[in-house]
Amino acid sequence: MPEAPLPEAVLPEAPLPEAPRTTRYRVLRGAWGMCIDLTASGTTSADPPARGERIADGVWLDTTPVRTHPPTDRRGCRLHAEEADWLRHGLRLAAPALASRAPAGHTLVTVHRVLFPEADFQPEALAAAVLRWTEEEYALPPHATTVTFDRSANRYTYEWPAGA
Repeated sequence: MPEAPLPEAVLPEAPLPEAPRTTRYRVLRGAWGMCIDLTASGTTSADPPARGERIADGVWLDTTPVRTHPPTDRRGCRLHAEEADWLRHGLRLAAPALASRAPAGHTLVTVHRVLFPEADFQPEALAAAVLRWTEEEYALPPHATTVTFDRSANRYTYEWPAGA
């Protein structure tokens, strides 16, 4: 007789699918810095993916793993919907270059984990992190994103490419 499955809380961690890779995004230009470790994977197929949301023609994003991440396991952070919007923004910036690499297909980027110190975090940095991931994963040219530190506001300011 087969054993009953273990309760979800004690199941061993499943390996991440689709050969995920982690990008380490770091910026330090002022009194404090930001660091985000973003683990994602990408797949390309002839048909639209069964999961994820369409970001642009041929480019899809699945944020389900980071929006449902257990909040207390210390291996990643759970993102709120507003934070996931910044992942969409970053992938939207990369979408034209991604779509040109697979003109007859659909590329699905799945963000599996994000890890950052919550005290030193700005959600805009998620866009820069996923943008960096796509540049590294698909050998895309770097985007002209400028990051400066506004000392009076004690915040980083991002200037996205024109039209973004």
